Amino acid sequence: MTIDQPPQPRRRTVIRATCTVHGGTPKYTNLVVRVLDGHIEFDPHADKSCTIVLDEDAANELMVFLGAWIG
Repeated sequence: MTIDQPPQPRRRTVIRATCTVHGGTPKYTNLVVRVLDGHIEFDPHADKSCTIVLDEDAANELMVFLGAWIG
């Protein structure tokens, strides 16, 4: 990467969250979010026991709603 090139977005991130089903310490559930073959994958608990995959249209819809809710 040179100084003229923008940094590449990360393809995986971990977000501290709270699981309201299993309880535990608030903000201690790891939510892994990553780009996988052009889709967005959410992996609650970071253990692949349940994953949610959004295609591009669904990811854009989620982004619109989050933007409206957050402001």
